[in-house]
Amino acid sequence: MTTSLRATPLPGDAATRMVRAAVVVAMVIGVPGIPLAWWLRGPTGAWTAAGTLLLTCGGFIMSGLLLRWALARSPAAVQATMLGGLLLRLMIYGVLLAILLPTELVDNPTLVTVAVTSLAVLLAVEVRLVTANPEFRMIHPLPNEPRSDPAAHEPVERMQK
Repeated sequence: MTTSLRATPLPGDAATRMVRAAVVVAMVIGVPGIPLAWWLRGPTGAWTAAGTLLLTCGGFIMSGLLLRWALARSPAAVQATMLGGLLLRLMIYGVLLAILLPTELVDNPTLVTVAVTSLAVLLAVEVRLVTANPEFRMIHPLPNEPRSDPAAHEPVERMQK
């Protein structure tokens, strides 16, 4: 009987969970949220809710796909990708808000409500994924990577005694 002794999950497992989580959040918020926005604010509210949800969840999906690419490359690429993805999403949100808020194309109360709700839920999901998946923290070295020098840990071990 042969078993795999791979210490880490396959690269991209957590990224796939990020994409799935964004789709679930879009459905959970969108299914009741878009009809509610239509009922409370009319067609403009419904279109605003749908667009805002698409933008926030789409940005999260984009981050998950970029993370999959980075996890397959190196730990340094993960950190840079997450920071770059966050900055890119924030710039896109800012530019769209600056362009759309002064117009009649969006319903401002709906935009704020859906954006804050979806971003808060996605942030909670992201925190949960990062804390539950060791591959984000890079604590499981691959089997072919060299182990650290035991002599480097001697001062720490002496301090613990």
